[in-house]
Amino acid sequence: MTDLEETLTPLVRRTISDVLQAEGLVTEAMRELVKDEIKDYMRVKLNEDPELKRRSRTPSTCTWRRAPRELIAAVKLTKAGAKLSFNMIPPHLREELKGELIKMFEKELNELLLKV
Repeated sequence: MTDLEETLTPLVRRTISDVLQAEGLVTEAMRELVKDEIKDYMRVKLNEDPELKRRSRTPSTCTWRRAPRELIAAVKLTKAGAKLSFNMIPPHLREELKGELIKMFEKELNELLLKV
């Protein structure tokens, strides 16, 4: 290696490393901004539906109890989360999703009934 290469190689490596670290910071910051936007949107949807808001808070207060109650709380929280997610979908897509979910449940029920 020449003197120039020995001088430039570490400099280039440091520069590339600095750029990659900055890119990682930007990516992480964008991820946090997106998460904040999602949280804000979820809060709006929860505030629009007081019953859903109540249901989503109730399970979180139950999670400090032992296993059976934790399981029930997890199921309640999942149900509230599913309802919130469903409410966040635009109405025209919501109807399409309803149809797909009904088909899926019908299939599962039919398979279950055939086994019995």
